[in-house]
Amino acid sequence: MKLTSFLATALLAAGINSATAQDLVLAVNEGVTYQDGGPASERYKPLLQLISKELKQNVKLQSVDAANFGKGLAENKFDIAFIHAAHIGLQAVKKNGYEGLATAKGFTDYRARVLVASTSPLKAMQDLRAKKVGVPSLDSITTVMFTANLRELNFPQPEKSFTATRYQEAVPFMIDNGFVDAGVTGSAAVAKAWVAKGGRVLAETKPIPVKQFLASKKLSESDREKLKSLLLNLSENEAGRNALSKIGMTGFVPWNTQVMDEATARLGL
Repeated sequence: MKLTSFLATALLAAGINSATAQDLVLAVNEGVTYQDGGPASERYKPLLQLISKELKQNVKLQSVDAANFGKGLAENKFDIAFIHAAHIGLQAVKKNGYEGLATAKGFTDYRARVLVASTSPLKAMQDLRAKKVGVPSLDSITTVMFTANLRELNFPQPEKSFTATRYQEAVPFMIDNGFVDAGVTGSAAVAKAWVAKGGRVLAETKPIPVKQFLASKKLSESDREKLKSLLLNLSENEAGRNALSKIGMTGFVPWNTQVMDEATARLGL
C-alpha cells in the first residue's frame, strides 16, 4: 500500500508539473517590407527546435506586428524576441527588463538614405525644411532614424511634411511623379538602383544595427547565456546553417552595448 501510494503521489505530481509548465514564447517581427518566403511557423521551425533543445523547454513562435510588439515587450509578455524595428528593441532593453543578446550579420550598418532627383536643387539634409518627403511606414525604423536626424537639425514637427507608403520600393515612384521633393529608404538595393538611373543620394543617417535578438530577464542568466552562445554559433554547424537559411539570415554577432547605447540616445528613446 505504501508503494502504491508513493507511486500515485509521484504520478500526480508529474502530471501537475506537466500541466502547469508553460512553453517559452519567441516573438518575431521581420519588418513591414519583408518579402515573405512562406509561413513563419514553417520557416522558424528548425530554429525553434534548436532553442528548445538548448534550453530544455518547448519554445513556440508568435508573429507580432510592430504596433503590438512594443506593447508586448513593455508588459514583458515575450520570453525571447527577434525584431527588425531597432527602436522597439532598444526601448525594451532600456526600460522593459530585456537583455540584448545579438544582432543579425549584414544588418549592423542599417541607415536611412535620402533620395532626390538629379535635377533637384536640394544639396543637404538641412534643405529639406518645409519640403515634402516620402517615407516608409511611420513606425518603421527607417522613418524613425530619419525623423531623429531632422530633430537634431532642429526641424519643428518634421512628421508633418511626410507622405508615408508601406513599401520602400515605392519611394522612387513618388519622387519620379512629383508627389514629393525627396524620399527616404533604408534599402541599399533601392538606393543603388536609384543612383544607377541617374538619381542622387542627398544624405544618409548614422547607422544602427537592426534585427535584434532579445531575452527577457525572467529567463535565468544561465539560460540567457546558453541562448546567446547558440545564436552566435549557428553558422558553425550544419543544423544551425539550415535554421539560418530558413529565415534568410547568415548568422549573428554579439550585442555591442556601446553602439546600442549611442543609438538609443540618438533616437531619443
